[in-house]
Amino acid sequence: DGAVCPACWARVARFSPPLCARCGDALVSLHAVPAGADCCRECSVDLGPIAAARAVGPFEGTLADLIHACKYGRRPTVATGLGRMMQTLTAAWPERIDVVVPVPLHPRRERQRGFNQAALAAAVLGPPVCEALVRRLDTSPQAAASGQARHANVRGAFTLGPRASCVRGGVVALVDDVLTTGATLSAAAEALLPAAPARIVALTAARAELVRRR
Repeated sequence: DGAVCPACWARVARFSPPLCARCGDALVSLHAVPAGADCCRECSVDLGPIAAARAVGPFEGTLADLIHACKYGRRPTVATGLGRMMQTLTAAWPERIDVVVPVPLHPRRERQRGFNQAALAAAVLGPPVCEALVRRLDTSPQAAASGQARHANVRGAFTLGPRASCVRGGVVALVDDVLTTGATLSAAAEALLPAAPARIVALTAARAELVRRR
């Protein structure tokens, strides 16, 4: 069914409760609040207008290998497999997600890779997919930056596309492969606000360890 065997998919480490109700980090982490609370003392990512975020597991081990194989080994079936894993996130969400919006690549980057991994993952999540955003700036790769440089790198990178009206009044899930500082997802969410969604949440396959233990 693809480039990865079932045994490797089964080795993916997954987050388990209790999780921060906002950022999705494990509440056993060093910045967690006392037992019984449902949010971090200070969430370790800047989500901007995003109400809450969730990821399947930490960006390490098998999951990191899968994402690298997808993006840099040009394995689109891996993106579909990541989306199937992310179905657990949509199934467990406490409210109905009306539409999912993949974070777009710049057209030049998408031509080089041959696909947008976020769009392939979003296609199998269940809710309708709306490509409401366009990436108008061909920014440098986020992996080469850290901290505030990531936010500066993607500021103004996204704009509304011709189908943006499909998010009006709905609960919208932004979909991407990895949550690191939150810079890309928060910039995408800011761009969505003029289309008047009721609420914006974020779903990713992985969350970077750098962020989880900043």
